[in-house]
Amino acid sequence: MAVWTLEELARKDRFGDRIHFWLAALVCFALPVNGGWAGLILAPLVGWGALRTLYWRRYLPAGPACILFPATAWIGLLAISLTWSPDPRVEWHQLWSQRWVLVIPLLWPLMDRWRYLLLFTLAGCLLQTTVQTVEGIAEWSDPQGRRISGFETHPRTVAVWSAGVVVSLIGLHLGGLLRRRIWLLGCIPPVLAIILSGSRGALLGLSIAIPTMVVVLGVRRHLTARGTISMMAALVVAGTSLAVFHDRIMPQFERAAESVATIATDGETTDIRLLWWRSSLRQWGNHPLLGYGLGGTAEALRSDPELTANQQVSKRHLSVAVFNQPHSVYLQVLLEGGLLGVGTFAFLLLTIFRAGWRNSLHHPLGAIAIGGLIVWMTTAAFDAWHTRSQPLAFLWFTALLAAFDPGWITGDSRKNAIEDEHSGEMTGLSKSTPSDGR
Repeated sequence: MAVWTLEELARKDRFGDRIHFWLAALVCFALPVNGGWAGLILAPLVGWGALRTLYWRRYLPAGPACILFPATAWIGLLAISLTWSPDPRVEWHQLWSQRWVLVIPLLWPLMDRWRYLLLFTLAGCLLQTTVQTVEGIAEWSDPQGRRISGFETHPRTVAVWSAGVVVSLIGLHLGGLLRRRIWLLGCIPPVLAIILSGSRGALLGLSIAIPTMVVVLGVRRHLTARGTISMMAALVVAGTSLAVFHDRIMPQFERAAESVATIATDGETTDIRLLWWRSSLRQWGNHPLLGYGLGGTAEALRSDPELTANQQVSKRHLSVAVFNQPHSVYLQVLLEGGLLGVGTFAFLLLTIFRAGWRNSLHHPLGAIAIGGLIVWMTTAAFDAWHTRSQPLAFLWFTALLAAFDPGWITGDSRKNAIEDEHSGEMTGLSKSTPSDGR
């Protein structure tokens, strides 16, 4: 059997490869803009990818098994937990959202053009954030008004992708892949969008992800002196932005700090999210090993008399005291999946981190993937990202980057800039690449 690189295979199947690439590029463009639009484009990508893989199954790599195996175990556990769920009909959409794991095998054969896929993602994010900025300027007279979501209905899902783009641009520059500092101007619209969306989790995620990524780049000796100088300048810009947007950013953090302080001093709180979290921990004790099953959160909270009887629940919050999620991935996984679910999910996240750490030894892209993973994990502490398509797609896209080492591509190295005019002439992954992503 002949061994072909992806570039050679693309030349042999020019028509199929071009359709495959452009469908994938459109999905990458649409994901930061609107999850529904991206879902519509995903359908033909899945169909074409399946047809092309069937025809070229002897040569096309199916994806990194080091990520796909734990991902399959996690999704399989979710499906099985429907059998003991109190109402399995309610949460089928959670299972349906897991379809975004397909971005890994669908985009894996195209990763010899990973630079272009990232550029389409950046372009989509810039479109979304530009619209958010225009809406924000229109709302400027009311700095504590509604959260701006642009093309999306949920502003915090957009903020996750915006934070991921900021991390990527900074990481690519610090690692020497983006030589021109002008690329860092692309960070401004996403940061503005995060502020306008009112997402404290995304801002917190950035404050953790960027230093962590810098440390990884430094340990792996990918950090350039030019990038370090740019990073210092970026800190000055960030401080200035904090001063300008103080009225929009700080009140939310101050309210959160007051809630935490009240719990620490009085043991009570009126913050409905914290009440959900405490209720989740109490109710988990009823089914510690397997949990309530997929979609069992509403039943668990409904059967907690302390939640609805708590005198600290205001009348406004009482109407939503029984909800279908506690606004935390980790607590919802614990409540619905028990210790088995938490262990499986933790293993998945650890596997993604390990893949990024391993590949960061050879290329800065691994460190960037670790930064993206930290953004997702931080924001996931405050919402049910494992049940929503757009944030889930971000997790799987990050896992794809973590598992991929551009060093596998002949002639690609950290010295090649993303704007290099010859980047389109790189050769692809060979069929001899190990299936576990090594």
